[in-house]
Amino acid sequence: MTSWMTAVDSRSSPQRPRALVFDVDGTLIDTLRPMHTALNDVLRSEGLEPWGLQAVRDQLSLGLDGLLDAALRSPAAPPPGDRESLRARLLDRYLRIVPHEARCYPRADALLRRARDGGYRLAVCSNASGPVLALLLERFGWTTLFDCVVHAGNAVALKPSGLPLQQVLAVVDVPPDEAWMIGDSALDARSAQAAGCAFVWFSPGYGVLERSAPMFARVDSQGCAG
Repeated sequence: MTSWMTAVDSRSSPQRPRALVFDVDGTLIDTLRPMHTALNDVLRSEGLEPWGLQAVRDQLSLGLDGLLDAALRSPAAPPPGDRESLRARLLDRYLRIVPHEARCYPRADALLRRARDGGYRLAVCSNASGPVLALLLERFGWTTLFDCVVHAGNAVALKPSGLPLQQVLAVVDVPPDEAWMIGDSALDARSAQAAGCAFVWFSPGYGVLERSAPMFARVDSQGCAG
């Protein structure tokens, strides 16, 4: 599996993993444009200024709830509706758009199927909502590929806590030092560090890592993950 990655420091490379735990948004699937559209539809309906694509990209790793909270903290006047109503509308709009506009990153499907055939335990650890993940996994034919899917609706905590990753590893019955967390953001890196897992950074995604973020390896191209 290391043929699709460049090791940061081979001297500190952990042993061959038994489990690969993936973030989804910005790692396996590009969901930026549908989320940008859905968020701005809701903001405009409340008389608020729409967000630019880069602003949504910068916050997308927080998940739908985190993104909405960030949007409602903007300098603009607070919306008249309550948060739960806005969340329901955002989720409904996003669920209508995302099956048609989300795109699987090049060769991600091949990577997952090859890893599964190779005997790896596959799992998802995401801050996305459960209904969104269910829809995306069905959309790309991945519902049977993952042994565990932890999301905002069933996680004991959200990333950057290490608890949701520990939750995943308990289900797949793999110790932290035999698992890799693969993601695109600082939240993923910090979650992996807290749980004791090696972190693999998918740099074409949405997140930016701190210089001090511990990293075992990185994927630098959308097309190199096959």
